[in-house]
Amino acid sequence: MKNRIKFLAVIFSVLLFFSCKEKSDYSKINTNTSLSKATTHKITITEYKDAGTYAYVYVDESGKKYWMAIPNVKVTIGETYYYDGGMMMKDFESKQLNKTFEEILFVEGIRTTEGPVIKEQMAPHNHATTEEKAITDVKIEKAKNGVSIEELFSKKETFSGKEIIVKGKVVKVNNGILNKNWVHIIDGTQFENKKDLTITTTELVNVGDVVTFKGTIILDKDFGQGYVYDILLEEGNLIK
Repeated sequence: MKNRIKFLAVIFSVLLFFSCKEKSDYSKINTNTSLSKATTHKITITEYKDAGTYAYVYVDESGKKYWMAIPNVKVTIGETYYYDGGMMMKDFESKQLNKTFEEILFVEGIRTTEGPVIKEQMAPHNHATTEEKAITDVKIEKAKNGVSIEELFSKKETFSGKEIIVKGKVVKVNNGILNKNWVHIIDGTQFENKKDLTITTTELVNVGDVVTFKGTIILDKDFGQGYVYDILLEEGNLIK
C-alpha cells in the first residue's frame, strides 16, 4: 500500500459527504448543530429507507427515537449499533423520499462495536506497535481453495482482476468511508514485510474476528490526489 486513507476519512466527513450530493436530492437545510465525538451513542435500528449512496434509518436510543442519515451499508432491523458525533439538521427536505424531516442526524457511519473507530494514519509507523508485534503470533490456515497473504503479495500480478478467497484475523476496521467498510486482515504470513490485506465490503465485522472473504483483486487502485492502493480486495463478501 503506497498511502493510507486518512484523507478519505477527512474529505468524506459529514458536511462534505452530503453537501456534494446533487441538489435534486434535497432542497433546504435551515440550521444545524454539531454533536461531540467524545460520546458514543448506542442505538437500535427500527426502520430503514434506501436512498442510493446513503440511507435513512429510524433509531431508538434508550427510548429516544429519531432519524439518522448514514452512508448506505448493510444493516439489520432490530440490531444494535454505535456511532460518535454527527450533525443535527433541522427542516431537512428530501425530494427523493418526498419527506421533510423536522430533525435528522447526519453521521459518518455506524459500527457494531462500542469502542471508537481509530482512523488510519497517512504516514507509516516509525516503530513497531503492539498490534504489529501481535501479527507474528497469528497462524491461520488457508480457507478451502483459498490464497494466503504471502501467496497473494508475492504473485499479485497473476491474481489481478480475479476472484479469490482469503481467510484471516481482522486487525482494523474503518466503516462508512466512500460508502464502504474497510477491513484489514492478517493470517500470519507476509511478503517483503507486507502483512495485511485491505478489503472493501458492505459487511460488518469486528476487530479480532477470524473471517473468510471472497472478492476481486484490484491492483494500483487510484482514489485521486496521489492516493493509491497497490493491492486491494474489492466487493468482499463473507463466506459463512
